[in-house]
Amino acid sequence: MVTLDEAFRRWAERTPDAVALESADTVLTYRELDARAGRLARRLHRHGVRPGELVGVAARPSPRFVVTMLAVIRAGAAYVPLDLSYPADRLAHMRRDSGIRLLIADSAEELEELEELKDGLAGCEVLTPDLLPDEPEDVLTSAPAAPAGLAYAIYTSGSTGLPKAVLVEHRNVLAFALGQDFVGLGPGRAMLRTSSFSFDASVLETWGVLLRGARLVFPPEDMLGSEELAEVLTAHRVTDLWLSVGLFHQLVDEDPAALAGLRTVVTGGDVVSPQRVRRALAANPGLTVSHVYGPTETTVICCRHFVSDPESVESPLPLGKPIPGVRFHIVGEQGEILPPGETGELWIAGETVARGYHDRPELTAELFVTEPGTEDGRAYRSGDLARMRPDGVVEFLGRADRQVKVRGFRVEPGEIESALLDVPGVRACLVVARPAPPGDKRIVAYVVPRPGARVPAAEAHRLLAGRLPRHMLPAEYMAIEALPLDANGKPDRHRLPDPVWGSGTHTLLAAPAPPAVPFERI
Repeated sequence: MVTLDEAFRRWAERTPDAVALESADTVLTYRELDARAGRLARRLHRHGVRPGELVGVAARPSPRFVVTMLAVIRAGAAYVPLDLSYPADRLAHMRRDSGIRLLIADSAEELEELEELKDGLAGCEVLTPDLLPDEPEDVLTSAPAAPAGLAYAIYTSGSTGLPKAVLVEHRNVLAFALGQDFVGLGPGRAMLRTSSFSFDASVLETWGVLLRGARLVFPPEDMLGSEELAEVLTAHRVTDLWLSVGLFHQLVDEDPAALAGLRTVVTGGDVVSPQRVRRALAANPGLTVSHVYGPTETTVICCRHFVSDPESVESPLPLGKPIPGVRFHIVGEQGEILPPGETGELWIAGETVARGYHDRPELTAELFVTEPGTEDGRAYRSGDLARMRPDGVVEFLGRADRQVKVRGFRVEPGEIESALLDVPGVRACLVVARPAPPGDKRIVAYVVPRPGARVPAAEAHRLLAGRLPRHMLPAEYMAIEALPLDANGKPDRHRLPDPVWGSGTHTLLAAPAPPAVPFERI
């Protein structure tokens, strides 16, 4: 088995003049990308970066990020992507938790943004590639990492109020990128980048492209709607596209013809509207929609369901079947494998199962377990309830715990609740995801104010925005007099009142006698 860098360099040798990365102002062939990554890798190596080390990469989505990512991998280290659109407190936690001693920013502009972290960067050296000694003739070509070595650590929402890092190895990414068959990437194909590099779908958009000899296209930052998207897809001859469920729904609602010319649209991470899938396929003959599923802990995507005929779209859409190299087990409460038709927890086993969580041995032992029926196989307990049909297709039936997917992002309501409890005037709260017109899922925060307190929702929203990424911010806030409890004295989320859609960040009042009131306008 090879490493990611070795697998990439095979394409650099086989198709050196093929375009690897493309944006409005940059075109890099596989040969040029290989050379730039090699030069930067040598500079990182001379700077003291060593195999197995975690190196932070703070960048906006651009070809420069991919160069740095490849260079870190070639130096034998593992990269930790830090999205600069995240709040400073969250970035600081990620930096401290990962223990990175070197953080690479793309440019002086990113360096200025990182200054907001202040104490969060204590003990960490922050550089741009320009600040490293340049030896253009000196290229590092060897990859000191091993297939079982660490490739990256990517943060996902944590139930304790803090995000946790998933450790993914070279062999996990190789199994995913080379085993995936839901896009058909290869020479002559091009994928548009739509994901943040701190979101695991970016692994599909980078490694899924570069390890198959395809082309990755970077859109302009100001691409806003379906019209602009259609122009970019046409101008760059894009053939394949990943869209979160929320973006897929929005695009189909605006203009399904914007997908014209595409061969595959990949979407997943939340409940997909069958009606919108039918509309997309009907408007674009020859298009395939790949409905995919996969926790970060199993390297992005481990299951897929292909749809190309509008008449064959099931309602609801099933998760489908695992990709090659992945095995599914439906497991009962006693750890037994359940037969088709019975509901249990979905355990995922195979080559894409990650190493575990960084510095979280107890949680790793709890969720990364021995595969049923084996002595040393590893499986990940997804926490998802599912059942397997006789034909091997898996159907999703909900979460075994409270974790939810909103607009393709995995969200732990407990993390939002933890932040809300720090807002002055808030006594208690519950956060849930509720279906909202026109059918998407949105986060709703139910807040119990302290006696006599008046908490402006706009202020609460502002404080949360300083701690949480945008996709974790509540869309609606509701004031309630007290948390509804079940017979065991635990919060009963099923008894929460329906949200008043459109209230947004209106003024939160101390709850009166009625069970719930919408926010007053400020």
